[in-house]
Amino acid sequence: MSAGPGLRGVQGWLRHQPAALDLELVCAEHPSPSRGAAATTVIRLATCADELPLHELAELFTLGAARVRVRLDGCARADAARDHLAPVAAVLRAAGTDSLDVDGWDGSGGAASCVDGSGGEGTGGEGTGLDAGPHAVGDRAAGRRGPTRQPRARRRPVLEAAHMPVARRQLLGLGGRAPSDLPAQYLDPHERLVAAVRALVPAGAPGLAQLDGPAARLTAHGCAGCGVCVQACPADALRLRHGGDGGLAITTLLQAPAACDGCRRCLDLCPSDALASTGAWPWSQTLLDTEAPVATLTTARCERCRTRFPSTTGAPLCAVCDYRRRNPFGSTTAPGMQAPAPGLPTPAPGVRLGAGQRVLAR
Repeated sequence: MSAGPGLRGVQGWLRHQPAALDLELVCAEHPSPSRGAAATTVIRLATCADELPLHELAELFTLGAARVRVRLDGCARADAARDHLAPVAAVLRAAGTDSLDVDGWDGSGGAASCVDGSGGEGTGGEGTGLDAGPHAVGDRAAGRRGPTRQPRARRRPVLEAAHMPVARRQLLGLGGRAPSDLPAQYLDPHERLVAAVRALVPAGAPGLAQLDGPAARLTAHGCAGCGVCVQACPADALRLRHGGDGGLAITTLLQAPAACDGCRRCLDLCPSDALASTGAWPWSQTLLDTEAPVATLTTARCERCRTRFPSTTGAPLCAVCDYRRRNPFGSTTAPGMQAPAPGLPTPAPGVRLGAGQRVLAR
């Protein structure tokens, strides 16, 4: 089964397995991924762990993975990979599960002491396949020095994430477990991440209230209700709600934390610089299907262009339509625009202007 650089192939392989598995993910540049606990299935990624899609990593647990360990002992960019994977590990840890283990991450935002590729500190750690043997332990306890017998390390098969094998019986649905559906690839990565966390985390887990999620907590001062931020949001996380159809109405700008991926395009494109971010929404709020008010203002509907604009008097026209009604031919300088600089050439009396030319107001 071939797939891209992510975990799509691993997901398709995992859903056909007869039982839940413990997985061990290693970077593409790992020098010796075959060493380790024999009961764990080791999978070599097609890229470095710092490029691993977070939503696909979380979805592994919804498709049948019991535990997942990401080994960074052979990673060329271990610090970057640890920072990249820590948010998913943190949200699972806050929910009371430690099913995702990232090497060197201690759960407090810092890096723990690094371990070797064997699964323990030093060369004789757990999971290496190297055992000093009971005689050596007895000799050390008695203070005697004797030869230490070390059997050869067991080597595990290494599966490639980009080319996962699937047996014919499993493809035909004869593997003993009904395969679950793969997440739709057309969905947004943030949407898939939130859906996976919802499936894994119990509702109302207390640890999520202190953990920041990806959604930006928005606030607004001087919002005009123009709706530019609503149209600019690629995740449809913002919308305007109007309290009435005609006359004065209460307009509210609403944000859905579950849909917001923190791109902050709304902040960059707000024409009045009214929007600001005060941090991030916690995961406890991100997992809820609710909306939070960002700004509330009184608006009226323009009789000419039918758009809503800020108003407390119920004026029939917005500022643009009011200007165009008072100046139907644009014969005066628009508000906020500067008049042409003195000295510009003007046609002499009796000179006829050509097509596309006009007299500039001095």
